[in-house]
Amino acid sequence: MDHNGLVKTLQNEGNLKYSFNGDEIDTLCQWMTIETFKQTQTLISKGEPADSLVFILSGLAQSLDDDRQIALHHKGDFAGDSLFSERSVHRVNVQALEDSITARLTCHDFHDFLKENQSLALKFQEFFKTISQARGEQLEGESFVDKKKYLALIAHNNMKSSLMEFCSMQSNKLEQFPLIATGTTGSLLFKKTGLVLSHKVASGPLGGDQAVGTMISTKNICGVIFFRDPLSAHPHHADIEALGRLCDVYQIPFATNPQSGEAILDYLLTGKAERELIPNHVLEVYKQGQSKVVEAG
Repeated sequence: MDHNGLVKTLQNEGNLKYSFNGDEIDTLCQWMTIETFKQTQTLISKGEPADSLVFILSGLAQSLDDDRQIALHHKGDFAGDSLFSERSVHRVNVQALEDSITARLTCHDFHDFLKENQSLALKFQEFFKTISQARGEQLEGESFVDKKKYLALIAHNNMKSSLMEFCSMQSNKLEQFPLIATGTTGSLLFKKTGLVLSHKVASGPLGGDQAVGTMISTKNICGVIFFRDPLSAHPHHADIEALGRLCDVYQIPFATNPQSGEAILDYLLTGKAERELIPNHVLEVYKQGQSKVVEAG
């Protein structure tokens, strides 16, 4: 591919055409170098100096965060936007999925462009900088792992007043935990005690119990205080049972009344929950059985 092919590609493919006219894109292309890559070759390496930007002119490439694919780059797309960020190194690997032709803009090329046509170069710089910031925020959001261990506060409607009384009496202890509850419980909690939730879920019938159960499986729950109404039927009874079962599976303290709730708070505040637990042999047997199923398949 020659310079004319490069200009035509970037004028018709990708996002540049939405922010720049044909002549402006042509000017940018004058500072680029055309390169070819075989399938699986690396265009940009994670951890190396962020000193170049690469446009895909033909073929297909992918951005990888370790082994996780975070983006595909088609004809007209670009990668390596860290060149225009405050990061000193590239944050992902960019690999060719097919034999590809690219155009590379290095920091030295851009500095020469800046000397030649400052106003246009700064316009391109702002464009790439904005996209780099958006991509960075997206990557951080996708790779974020919440390591907090929340204390779940749940109550059936007829038991919410009891839960609020309990929380008022135990507010000095509860304020030492990141708390999770439904929005309704959270509002009542703030009005009665001034305590604020760190995380909010939907009400039980709308999936709140399941959401807490998911957090138990990801080891984000240190305890569950669930004031259940034992004298009424509940449409989501299966979810309630499942929540208790998950607490048993992952050995999470589970309280259903004020006395057991206070006992759990005292236990968690001693730090004993951080000690090594007695192994859950039933869970280990189950995992072994699942491994055999996978191996057999």
